[in-house]
Amino acid sequence: MKHAIGAAHHQKTELTKKIIPGAFILMWSSGAIFVELGLRYADPFIFLFLRLLLSAFIFWGVVLYMKTELPATWREWGYVLFTGICMQAGYQIFYFLALDNHLSPGVLAILLGAQPIITAIASKNHRQPLQWIGLFFGIIGLMLVVADSILISTVTIAGLASALLSLFSITIGTLLQKNIQISQPSNLAIQYGGAALLLFLLVLVFDQSLNWAPLFAVSLGWMVLVISAGATFMFYHMVQKGDLTNVTSLLYAVPPVTAVFDYLIFDHRLEMISILGMMLIMIGLFLVNKEGRLV
Repeated sequence: MKHAIGAAHHQKTELTKKIIPGAFILMWSSGAIFVELGLRYADPFIFLFLRLLLSAFIFWGVVLYMKTELPATWREWGYVLFTGICMQAGYQIFYFLALDNHLSPGVLAILLGAQPIITAIASKNHRQPLQWIGLFFGIIGLMLVVADSILISTVTIAGLASALLSLFSITIGTLLQKNIQISQPSNLAIQYGGAALLLFLLVLVFDQSLNWAPLFAVSLGWMVLVISAGATFMFYHMVQKGDLTNVTSLLYAVPPVTAVFDYLIFDHRLEMISILGMMLIMIGLFLVNKEGRLV
């Protein structure tokens, strides 16, 4: 009986390990689509402030209900807050600005897909030769897609600079996040709360407009419930439990999925060289995750 229960638990665990990465890729890939949709009705800072504020309310509610532990020292509070400034404020601010400066969701996802190779170089963990080959394939694929985008003039200087700053912010934040051991509801509550305060200050400084159209409400709701409460929670969980390079390599799969959404919803097309680049990205993702664990 115990053996049967143990086998069932093992099967459930293995199924969860497969479901979480796949669900994360689909959810994370949809983020740029709903941001671009929402930016048609709101300026970047007010949109992001509302998203972070509502997300903070959700997770502080979870913390109070579940009575999850909070950082024990001021130093730990500062570490979590600074990580949140990188992961939530810095990454999101420049992410929104890139889209607001007419960088397409597909191209933005591709540029941010360089994170796995940067993380692999920055982290101290030993990599297998097959993983380095996969990372190489991934970066070559990214270069092909970016080159194609530049040739057909879909990348602006402001959009490109914003995307690179967003990439820098999430990479630093991910490396810092690996060392945070408090419960994820507490972690996200603090990070979203601190980031929301920073965005509130930006809203006060910069003139921001907002149109409460039904599609904006849908976009905001999606970003809060699906991206903040869903995909971000999954990403933090995988970073805490899994191998850092394997987890971030999942972001290689985001550009192709986002590009499909981008084409279906906004009719932003990709040329053959971009499709070839995406194939290399997918091969790289397979090789990187052939060894190591995600969750």
